[in-house]
Amino acid sequence: MNDNNAYTIADKINAIKDGLNVNFLERKNAVDMIVLSVISGKHSILIGGPGLAKTAVLKALAGRIKGLKFFDFQMTPATKIEELLSCEGIGDSRSRNKNKIGIDNCDIALIDEFFKGHHSTLNSLLSIMNERIFYNGNSEPVKIPLISLFASSNERPDKSSDSNLLPLYDRFLFRMEILPVRSEENFKKLLGIKDGDIEKCEISKYGKEVFLQREDINILNKKAENVEINDEILNKMYLIREELKNKQVIVSDRRWRETVKILKTAAVLNKRSYVAAEDLKMLEPSLWTYYSDIRAVRNIVGRVLK
Repeated sequence: MNDNNAYTIADKINAIKDGLNVNFLERKNAVDMIVLSVISGKHSILIGGPGLAKTAVLKALAGRIKGLKFFDFQMTPATKIEELLSCEGIGDSRSRNKNKIGIDNCDIALIDEFFKGHHSTLNSLLSIMNERIFYNGNSEPVKIPLISLFASSNERPDKSSDSNLLPLYDRFLFRMEILPVRSEENFKKLLGIKDGDIEKCEISKYGKEVFLQREDINILNKKAENVEINDEILNKMYLIREELKNKQVIVSDRRWRETVKILKTAAVLNKRSYVAAEDLKMLEPSLWTYYSDIRAVRNIVGRVLK
């Protein structure tokens, strides 16, 4: 693997992230998470009220990656799984959506108000998210090209949430709460942004628009496979796990294993062949389950990294 090739792609990604951060104020952590999610092929959920640019930032990033099919859908309690399928795809043609792109043939999916869907529809998404397979009645399972599914929700999960949804919720390796702009300076900048500018990605470093190709993602994935994690990093991860357990924040073994790819991908994006302590900061969106866990996770990771 040519390091220069992979690191040139990392430079392009960082330029795109810088451009997104110009207009998506106080969304740097969300931008970082969304980029990591796409590159590592994991699913993400953004939680917060309406009007906080949860979907806009994802659409802006998707517009910078050529060769990917993007599917955007808003869930309702009446939504049937067939409505998420392409008109050329699987299922009863009378029920399928009217677009040629659906969750069965897209690369990136965005489903707004995700948890408002009917239980049967959400359960049908479990195999899609977990195995990238759709089961259509008695027919053979169908492989789909989905890289990442992004969900947005206005509802904060807590321990009183429907336990039937927990297996599905667990498939989101990245979880992030999106809050309104806080600082006075950024609030004033927000008021000055013109209509139509919010989804623009300004790229100043290259002096021209920068785009990624599908092959760029494949190159970074192959590079990430060879990234090393030394004993010091593993010891810090173990310490984080033990301190979280003491706070009754339980993270499954499977989820810990999946975080390894996050760390390796983060290292490549930082143009390193090894995981550094600073990469562990990217674990925060993956270690909490309930809203009440967020502060404990942030404090423990921060303390271990000091």
